Amino acid sequence: MKHHLSLFLRHLFLPLTATLLVQYGTAQYYYHDMILISQNQQQLQAYKKNKITQVKLRSFEADGQPTEDFFCEVTPNSNYTQVNTITKSDLTGYSSQTAFYKADGQLYRSTDSSKETVNKYEYNYNADGRLTSVLNISGGLTNTMQQQEIHEWKYNDKGCPETMHRIKNTTDTTVVKFVCDSLGNVTEEESWYRGASKEKIYYYYDSLNRLTDVVRFHPRLARLLPDYMFEYNDKAQLIQMITVQQGGNDYIVWQYAYTENGLRTSERCLNKQRKPVGKITYQYISRSK
Repeated sequence: MKHHLSLFLRHLFLPLTATLLVQYGTAQYYYHDMILISQNQQQLQAYKKNKITQVKLRSFEADGQPTEDFFCEVTPNSNYTQVNTITKSDLTGYSSQTAFYKADGQLYRSTDSSKETVNKYEYNYNADGRLTSVLNISGGLTNTMQQQEIHEWKYNDKGCPETMHRIKNTTDTTVVKFVCDSLGNVTEEESWYRGASKEKIYYYYDSLNRLTDVVRFHPRLARLLPDYMFEYNDKAQLIQMITVQQGGNDYIVWQYAYTENGLRTSERCLNKQRKPVGKITYQYISRSK
């Protein structure tokens, strides 16, 4: 059963590229633009701290057998300003991703491509290091048609996100408004299109200000349901993430393990019945210290 592989690859590449996720039916703009970029940059710092030169990933099926014809390697350059990820599998084909960083570790550009498409992303920041825009240009390799989307972020005088304009192909604009609590955490996100409210997302945190739930209202079910739920260990490492599938009737559980120096060693994927779906393991190669 290779369904877990496509789930994993989508899951893996979110923090690697912090994509705009225009294919998703829900918003969660704060989570995708802010939280995932932050996780991405933290991952880079872990590579740098541990002098990692290469990461090799292996995929296993529910029965513990290796996934056939799966290949994935992550390779930072010598000064950790560029990270290349190559993936090949029968299910997904070939894909290549490259993330570019400033000397201080800020992600400023990324590209991902397959045999059919290429996506380019540009990230800009203000003098305080806050994200001000994300530009995505996507298109096919065999034609000149391109799609463009930009997220323009504005902040209040306390540094909390106030609005974000999502502009598709320079003309189609959605305005996203945010509410922050007294600690500066974003708690609400509401999308407005042509003067009408389209969707509202809620963010919840624990006593240590760690994100625990991303929740939205499901009109069909007429109630609030989580899209994501997060759990952490005493080292503030994410040890479990539950992702609810569209429609709210099913979910996937991701469980994570780490080395003593903070590098992720494995990801287990479980279904709603808590039965194994698949597993990914990480092997790290580092320079001599």
